[in-house]
Amino acid sequence: MFMFRSLITLCFILILSNQSFAQAISKDYQKNCAREQVAEHQGIKGKALTEEDFTAYCNCQADFISKNASNRQVNELVMNPKAKPEWLKVIELKALKACITDPKMST
Repeated sequence: MFMFRSLITLCFILILSNQSFAQAISKDYQKNCAREQVAEHQGIKGKALTEEDFTAYCNCQADFISKNASNRQVNELVMNPKAKPEWLKVIELKALKACITDPKMST
């Protein structure tokens, strides 16, 4: 019985730690994502875009990455949120397709 409780406690701690990594990646990653999007889209709509214009997209992309990256990859981003390793570029392309077709996105 003690072993069962220990196992359940360990699983619970691992689940909570994985959620905190997802939140950490989301917070830092979203800031960098919004800055990059503003820089890439300057002058496209004929008005000055702000980071808030890309909040929904960057939220979607961060969620997609936290759900589809391995724990090692998430740790890598938590340690250096500005890094752009090859695996991240691949996941970002997949996130782009998923997030742009998301009905919550508006232009």
